[in-house]
Amino acid sequence: MGSAEQELIRRLEQRFRRMTELLYDTRVPPQVLEEEILPFIGENITFKDPWQQGTGRETYRRGAAGFHCMFSFDFDIFQANVQLEEGHRGGRAIVDGVMNLKQFSWLYTYPLRTILVYDFTLVGATAGELKPVVHVHEEMWSLADMIAAVPGVGRFYTNVFRKGFSQGFLAASALCRRVRGAAATRG
Repeated sequence: MGSAEQELIRRLEQRFRRMTELLYDTRVPPQVLEEEILPFIGENITFKDPWQQGTGRETYRRGAAGFHCMFSFDFDIFQANVQLEEGHRGGRAIVDGVMNLKQFSWLYTYPLRTILVYDFTLVGATAGELKPVVHVHEEMWSLADMIAAVPGVGRFYTNVFRKGFSQGFLAASALCRRVRGAAATRG
């Protein structure tokens, strides 16, 4: 990888960190989102998470503003990575971290491990002018992480249910191997 490509990747990683910091901190006013995020959003962007999916720049804009109005959260970034497609006309950014849901912060801040994926193309005439335009923004989090983070329930789920299910799975696996082994020796 050449130094120009390394510099482009570094700039893109900074851009996607900044986008994440703005999109996933509900203290950020909607006007800032409009000014700093919308220039990087494609007309036919698709946003999806485990519960919803929507397409279109206006839908994305209204959804982001709505989330900032209705919910309280921020995001701790653990790592950000950009992979460019061959020819450097697009790529994928992945941001890994924890979304801290603070709806009832006086009682509990709910940590939700989250992976964000931004699929983008690069527009601009020269390498210095290239900017990402996001076409897919996917938010991924697991149901297991949601259950594990619920006070009271999480400890039972992690220490009892998951360990018990694991033991049951191993017992079923041993039974399956025994049945197949017996069938193989008869056949």
